[in-house]
Amino acid sequence: MNLDKQSLGPNTAYGIQHHEYGSTCINVHKSDADNCSKSCDWLRFKFFPRLIKWMESENDIASSKISSLSLISIEKYTLLYNRLKEKYGAKMVEIWPENTDPAKFVYEDIAIATYLLLLWEKERLEKGTQELQSFIDLGCGNGLLVHVLSSEGHRGTGIDLRRRKIWDLFSNSTHLQVSTIVPSSETIFPGVDWIIGNHSDELTPWIPVIAARSSYECRFFLLPCCAYEFDGAKYRRCNAGESQYSEYMSYVKSVCEGCGFLTLVDRLRIPSTKRTCFIGWERTYAKERSVMIDADIQKIINARSTIVTSFEKETVGSEAKDDPWSSSFKPRSSVEQARNCTQLDRELVVNIVNVIAAHLLGVNRRISLEWRPGETWNAGGQIDIGEAAKLLAPEMLQHLRNECGGLQTLLKNHNHIFFVTQGKVQFRAPGFVNKRKRVKRKRNNSEPLRKVKPCWFHKNHPDGCPALEVDCDFQH
Repeated sequence: MNLDKQSLGPNTAYGIQHHEYGSTCINVHKSDADNCSKSCDWLRFKFFPRLIKWMESENDIASSKISSLSLISIEKYTLLYNRLKEKYGAKMVEIWPENTDPAKFVYEDIAIATYLLLLWEKERLEKGTQELQSFIDLGCGNGLLVHVLSSEGHRGTGIDLRRRKIWDLFSNSTHLQVSTIVPSSETIFPGVDWIIGNHSDELTPWIPVIAARSSYECRFFLLPCCAYEFDGAKYRRCNAGESQYSEYMSYVKSVCEGCGFLTLVDRLRIPSTKRTCFIGWERTYAKERSVMIDADIQKIINARSTIVTSFEKETVGSEAKDDPWSSSFKPRSSVEQARNCTQLDRELVVNIVNVIAAHLLGVNRRISLEWRPGETWNAGGQIDIGEAAKLLAPEMLQHLRNECGGLQTLLKNHNHIFFVTQGKVQFRAPGFVNKRKRVKRKRNNSEPLRKVKPCWFHKNHPDGCPALEVDCDFQH
């Protein structure tokens, strides 16, 4: 790559004195101090430093980039995917009973099935056998991947802690079972060829362990998504200079290799942004060293698991019929918990609403009321969600974090009070919005609107509700 003064344009206020690709050294200087401007500062302090950084790291980026479908034939993949898509896709989308988007989940699982079928074909060619592989899908979710693989001739079972509606629509050849998986000597599968972990959440780091301890011949396919540790807790990154996903992928690969697998890495062609998968293709040690490797695996587990009390050990241990491999592992509940701030304590919600409302009322922004000539109403101020969170006590924020949705979700749940857009919150004043909806409702329904919920503004705002009682959707 050649850089010279002419390539930067005749009006550039900086010249490049020296450069050398590989160990790049670009000295930027002012040619004329009088002509120094903001654009020159941008070139000097933003553009060139980033250009240098990119040039110096170009080789590293090129060597670490993973091409998609690198372990299988792309031509075969295209043909097989189109066949499976035609065979299963449209029908599944049409009958899909789950709340998830079938356009994404159906074709994503078909793509993963396509990849596995070709990967297993490659394995059979290497081994010189025609016997189709068996599998166990741990955390199988909707079970569609199990259904496609089973329908294509592979013996397998999907296990998940919750039954899905779609399960009832699969054929009898699709074996799915409800069970809470606690990694232990009870969760090994000696007669199974492959262990599958497709977005297996808290079981992700356990997939290579379960494969390693099932049998010397057992292999695995792992597609990580959410980052979890061995004890079921969320993974916390250590390097602030690296994204959590990137760091977690490095961690998972180190676990795979620590379990004694030659770990191959590939990228799938799926709509998900997290497409990198790991394949435990073969062992890196002789079968005679299995006991020694197993001891090393337990050391990895212990090092990444939290210390628990004897009471917690008894509680967690009761989940498994045999001793769990990690006494601190906590499986998720079989009942899906609502994570949208709808299960918060009522008093806590009222307190949070009052804190945000009081801050907005601190700004006196009077607006005229066209249906009340001469009267004005304080519409209040506006605040960033991040700044609003700082107004809350730490214990309030902790309750919100436990509900996953956070403050923004709670405020959106109260859209009869607040208007949240582009990360900012302000009052949603009755009488100024949803007029079209109100008119449409009156046209479609001759009966008067039955008001059940009290009007927050009528009861709590210093100026009361700005809307006339007949126009307000809530009780005055």
